[in-house]
Amino acid sequence: MKKVLIIAGALTAMLLSFSANAAAPENLAKIRDAKLAEARKAIKEVSPAEVAEMASKEGRFIMLDIREADEQGMVIDAGTLKKIPRGLLEWVAAGQLDADDKIVVYCKTGARGAFATQLLNELGYKNAVNMKGGIVGWLEAGYGVQTYIGEIKPSGYKFSN
Repeated sequence: MKKVLIIAGALTAMLLSFSANAAAPENLAKIRDAKLAEARKAIKEVSPAEVAEMASKEGRFIMLDIREADEQGMVIDAGTLKKIPRGLLEWVAAGQLDADDKIVVYCKTGARGAFATQLLNELGYKNAVNMKGGIVGWLEAGYGVQTYIGEIKPSGYKFSN
C-alpha cells in the first residue's frame, strides 16, 4: 500500500508540473521570439531584391526551400532549386549540399529560414544566407513564382493572416 501511495504521489506531482508549464503559452512565444532574434543576429540575411540581382548577375547558387511539401505549390525560380523540409535538414543536407555552395534559404515568412540558416552555418555551410520575408516577401516585392500551371507574377500582393 505504501508503494502505491508513493507512485500515486509521484504521478500527481508530474502531472501538476506538466500542466503548470503548459499553462503559459505567452512565455513560449517570448522564448521563441528571443531564439529567433538570436538566430537573426548570428546569420546573414538578404532581401528579395538582392536575390533577384544574384539570379540575374551571379553564377551558380542554390535556392533552398525548407517549407513542408504541402507548402511548396509555389516556388522561386532563381538559382538551382533544392527542397529539403526544415525537419529533415540535419539529416539530408550532407547528401544534397556541398559545404562551399552559395545557398539562399527561404521559407514562408523568413522565420524558419533564419533557424535553418543558423543550423546550416553551424554544420559548416558558411555561404548560407536567409532571404528576409521568405516567399511572402518575394511576392510582396513583386517577383514571380513558378506553379504547376506556370509562372505567376503578383501585382500589389500583400500577405495577411
